Amino acid sequence: MTIQNGWNGSGNTTVIDRLVFWARDVTGSQRLEFAGVDGHRLAGDVAESVAQEMELPEDVPYSLRDNTNARMLVDDVALGSQIQSDSDLVVIPRSHLG
Repeated sequence: MTIQNGWNGSGNTTVIDRLVFWARDVTGSQRLEFAGVDGHRLAGDVAESVAQEMELPEDVPYSLRDNTNARMLVDDVALGSQIQSDSDLVVIPRSHLG
């Protein structure tokens, strides 16, 4: 695991590179392990890759929720600056109401 400088939205500059995490869909019917993920990839990009791997509908944008810390991840910030390895994530369809 490599730790490098970056921005995580909270003032910290730690980016964990080569992440390992678990992700499941919002229904809980699928749970997959992802290993060796580039921590510098944007969380929104990783969310789309996770949804694709789970064969979720392609016409819906997705975001990630960190169940370990009970918070939504910021799509345009590096994933490795928002989670720790072995985090439990949920891929959630992103929708805008109103």
